[in-house]
Amino acid sequence: MAEATSTLDLATGLTCPIGRYHPAIVAQAAATLGCLTDRQVTLAIGAGERLNEHITGEPFPAVDVRHERLEEAAAIIRALWSGEWTTIRGHHLSIEDARLYDLPERGARLVVGVSGPASLDLAQRVGADGIMATDPDPALVDGWAERGGDRSATWTEVPFAWAPTAAEGERVALERFRFGAPGWKVMSELPNPVNFAAACDTVRGEDLAGSVPSGPDPAPYVEAVRSYLDAGFEQLSIVPVGDDLAGTIRFWTEEVRPALG
Repeated sequence: MAEATSTLDLATGLTCPIGRYHPAIVAQAAATLGCLTDRQVTLAIGAGERLNEHITGEPFPAVDVRHERLEEAAAIIRALWSGEWTTIRGHHLSIEDARLYDLPERGARLVVGVSGPASLDLAQRVGADGIMATDPDPALVDGWAERGGDRSATWTEVPFAWAPTAAEGERVALERFRFGAPGWKVMSELPNPVNFAAACDTVRGEDLAGSVPSGPDPAPYVEAVRSYLDAGFEQLSIVPVGDDLAGTIRFWTEEVRPALG
């Protein structure tokens, strides 16, 4: 991305640094990206989901324990980004005589995934530079601001199942994005694709219309994007659901973005 563009900074979606990936590895990866690209890097971290984290054979903890681990991980990442020699012996996560030797000149920003008051409190405690969420919930943006956060540092993502026909768009949305229909409380606990398939067995294409705009009509996409803007989110990323990336980008550039004003 950095090679192909001259103006875009780089940001990740939510990365889980509390199990399968140790926070020291994640901190170094983000710093190295900044060094190699000379771009502002924003690292978003979250408490993870069983699908990804259970594969090492370690127990997948309850959400309150995951939050404890995430808070320790954020402290480790921040400490390593300082460039100083660091030893941290936490209850869940530790580093011993660790240091990052190469740090980006612009530094790196740390964003925390949130879904309610507990994760907003966590973001405040770790001194997050922003929040990331998947629901157009104004309470999350307002809660962040009430805790002293910058409203401009509010991140989210909007799926786009663009296709040249309505039928094809509905098919793509159902095939590729029905996993999101049960909601995060279910999604975070499912360990395998077969479990997702079972949980989504009754989902129909029309069930996704409110959350995954599809087809060639720009109106539902504009409505979806506006729902996040109206909720107060200011940093939006578009998630192409299908394989036609060029078509999705053209559609966003020529039809959706101009309609947003």
